[in-house]
Amino acid sequence: MLHKPKVEQSAKNIALFPLAPGRLAGIFILINRAKGVLSMTGEKKIDDCLSIRNGHLFMEECDTVELAREYGSPVFLVSEDQLRRNIRRYRQSFESGWTDGPVKVMPAAKASWSHAIQKIIAEEGCGCDIYSPGELAVALDSGFDPQFISVNGVPKDDEHIENAIIQGARITLDGIEEIDVVERVADKLNRIATVRLRIRPTISGFRKFTHFNPTGPVATDIAAMSYKGGMMYTQAIEIGKRILKMKNVELVGFHQHHGRHHPSTKYWVEQMKSYAEEMGHVCKALGGYQPREISIGGGFAGRRDPFNAETHYTEPYELLALHGLSILLNVFGPRVRYGVINFILNLMMEYVPNRNLAPTIEEYAGACTSALKEYLPQNGISAKGLMLQMEPGRSLHGDTAIHLTTVKNAKPMDKPLTWNKYIVDTTQFWFTGGIYEHHLHDYVIANRADEKKIEKADIVGRSCYGDRLLPFVRVPKNLRVGDVLALLDVGAYQEVSMSNFNAMPRPATYLVKGSSVHLIRKSETLDDVFRRDVMPRHLQGAAKP
Repeated sequence: MLHKPKVEQSAKNIALFPLAPGRLAGIFILINRAKGVLSMTGEKKIDDCLSIRNGHLFMEECDTVELAREYGSPVFLVSEDQLRRNIRRYRQSFESGWTDGPVKVMPAAKASWSHAIQKIIAEEGCGCDIYSPGELAVALDSGFDPQFISVNGVPKDDEHIENAIIQGARITLDGIEEIDVVERVADKLNRIATVRLRIRPTISGFRKFTHFNPTGPVATDIAAMSYKGGMMYTQAIEIGKRILKMKNVELVGFHQHHGRHHPSTKYWVEQMKSYAEEMGHVCKALGGYQPREISIGGGFAGRRDPFNAETHYTEPYELLALHGLSILLNVFGPRVRYGVINFILNLMMEYVPNRNLAPTIEEYAGACTSALKEYLPQNGISAKGLMLQMEPGRSLHGDTAIHLTTVKNAKPMDKPLTWNKYIVDTTQFWFTGGIYEHHLHDYVIANRADEKKIEKADIVGRSCYGDRLLPFVRVPKNLRVGDVLALLDVGAYQEVSMSNFNAMPRPATYLVKGSSVHLIRKSETLDDVFRRDVMPRHLQGAAKP
């Protein structure tokens, strides 16, 4: 299946000219005309894998509107080339800043654990950061070198630890309890278990407002302490001393992961400073121990960064004031009350996807590597020969995928409030990761991609919940049934977090490579949805009236 821009057709015409010197001028003229075709048809690059051509959204060389018609809606699309480009940018940017030792990119399987995606990542020479036995199985099936599979997670059960040791994977210790299991299993198998210590450094130098929607303290340094992963360096010292006396357990380094609390590079500089200090405490207590590898974890923001963009922290106070006003307006009757509320809602309620681009991969790499080179030696840790690992997370996967969904119902409302709603055939339950993190994804009407967004509306999903996928956003005037909406930056944690709420079969995922399209995860059937159900014997048979 081919979806090629008109410039390729012009290139075919150029090829008809013989390559004689007298024809070179004509070739250059036709090349310029070919470039003009794209200009005249209004091509606009959104990013490396997305563009607008003739009013339609393209992924690589494929018209997404045609893909929605051919493969059905809703559907997830993943760009293979974008994933490979992102991996290579990470490797090259960190290698340019970290020249004393090797670099290994360790993407987390949790972000997108389908076999096809993991196979691409393995082919690019990456390692794999895994959490569960299932993710370990996918990593091994996909061909990752076991020594570069990092087995994280808290708690890990005994069987999971034993399988990791048998396979030769790295075990990242996340608590005192785990070392007893590791030692017992390694001795039983008479095999060397390689381990790292995961610490949770206090980011005391960064106290800005955390971007995680908080349930407690909101300063980044304090909010980071609420996460269960990692241990205090004093616990790491206790475990490390024990490991150095063990026959079949080898300590190879350290691991940390704080997650995406803030998009700034300053956040990463302060992480590296604190990380180096706390590793230094452990190494000194272990008699001058020198790690062979360190992982700095992840939490790098994608460029358009939908993370928590739906949260307006002043909104509760604005709505509380509006509620008080609405009560006072009761004395004027419904007509005046609704008229004033309608005016205020239209004035203040609008959600706009993030327009402040996050730092680039290169900027993140520069901040991390320069900080490590400064602070590691200050804390007695040599960078010479030290392997640097990182887990890019959403920054690696986010912009590789989009979700296509079709408008099924238009519900305009002009009385007593102006409140337009467009119902699409997807649901927030297929974006559970993003809902949990209060994402507001950028979006394009794929078949009207060059039209101005002037009408304010809710884009609502199909479940029986409120399901406001995009609340109070701008769309082209009068969306129509059949219009195709593309949600951008859904490559990380979205497709893998889908649920079957309302007994809805989950949609398919296709891999786009240039002008070709490949199925990598089938859409579910109702049989798939109910496959786990078992009917007890006493409930079998005809139902009683």
